[in-house]
Amino acid sequence: MCVPSPYTHTHIHTFQITVAVSPVQSLRMPLCGFFFTSLLIFSAHFLQTCAGGALGQETPPSPELVQVSSGVSSGVVLRCRAPPGHGGRVFQLYRLRTLTGSQQFDTERSHADFQLSTSAADTEIYCCRYDHSMYSPYTHVQPPPRPTTPPAPPQLSVTPPDGRVRPGQVLEFHCQAPPTLAPVKFVLQKQRWETEDVEVVSQSANPRFRVGPVNVADGGRYTCFYTLHLSEGDKNSAPSAPVSVHVGVELPAPRLSHGKEGALVCTGSPSYPGAYFSLFQQGSSSPLATRPAQMIQHSVQFAASGQHGEGGGYQCQYSVQLGKTWAHSELSTPIILPCVTGSPSCSPPSTDNYPPRTGSMDLPLVCGSVSAALLFLMVLIFLAFGIRKYAERAAKNRRQREQEQFWQQVHCRDHIVDLTLQRVSTGYKEDGEASVSEPIYDCPLSTFTRPPDY
Repeated sequence: MCVPSPYTHTHIHTFQITVAVSPVQSLRMPLCGFFFTSLLIFSAHFLQTCAGGALGQETPPSPELVQVSSGVSSGVVLRCRAPPGHGGRVFQLYRLRTLTGSQQFDTERSHADFQLSTSAADTEIYCCRYDHSMYSPYTHVQPPPRPTTPPAPPQLSVTPPDGRVRPGQVLEFHCQAPPTLAPVKFVLQKQRWETEDVEVVSQSANPRFRVGPVNVADGGRYTCFYTLHLSEGDKNSAPSAPVSVHVGVELPAPRLSHGKEGALVCTGSPSYPGAYFSLFQQGSSSPLATRPAQMIQHSVQFAASGQHGEGGGYQCQYSVQLGKTWAHSELSTPIILPCVTGSPSCSPPSTDNYPPRTGSMDLPLVCGSVSAALLFLMVLIFLAFGIRKYAERAAKNRRQREQEQFWQQVHCRDHIVDLTLQRVSTGYKEDGEASVSEPIYDCPLSTFTRPPDY
């Protein structure tokens, strides 16, 4: 039974105080002493009554401490679980006699979980309680199992290396384990589709497997693993990387021929009746028309109207469903159709089979080129003439402005002086009177037209 230390939690102790007072001594003690003694007797009686009522209540039964899986490898989880019909708000966990954890809830709970580290769970024992219940029995904690890493995965190879085979061929697989290990068994498994389960194909002590003759259902993704015999038991390795296998059916190429009234007939292999036939224009990946054949027929007729009325080369192809996959045949040999007369894209046939002569002259092209050259030359001439006229007019205007500026400068000079020259005469006139000097006004340097007035 778990017995925690008295210092880890609170206990209620009952005590009783007995005071014996003789009548003689009571008469001798003072009045204050009498009242003090009465108070002690009353307090002792009150504590005894309360403690007795508390202890008289029924103690809740002891809980159960169990170890649960934590989902992680870094520790363990201990669950303190109350008996059915009981619960509490406070749960406590003890290691030996020491309180190590406590959880308190707002509402009453039936259990509480305590997380422990791996190091503390190796050598210690624990117990728990809820509210004021009894203590649970001691529990030895077992360390969690340590995760083990599976052996290294093997390498899976297939022959042929690309994994593409035809029905009836045989596949060879090699599941190679690491050289340092000695497997006791090899297992080859296959997954047909990603949504399907993995199924075991073969298992043996030999790492080489032969699968075949194969059919369409043998295609899918193949993996392998090996088994080691260890002291704790057999252990499987991690699966190898997947290898894809494609079992393809090579359909014979169809034959495209002319039918009645210009129709095209595409004939496939008799081994695949009810196939879907498609008509292509040569060089195009989009079918012009697609039609299914009847259940017992292996050919389809395409009407000579619509798109293939424009002429050119045409090919056909047929497809069949094998299991959950579709197989497509090769394109047929192209067939050339003549252009239908009256079609917008149909050009009139050439009258001769010889290419046009390279030495012939195209007169309209030559005349057009000469006209364009002459027009361009005339534009250049008019443009040059206009530029020259504009330059001459600009030069004339510039000269006129320069002359006007010159004469304005001449007439506006303020240092021009009027020099009047007088003619001096030393002789006499014919009438005998002496001549008087007269001014000369015809000096070319003077700007005056008449003499000044004196």
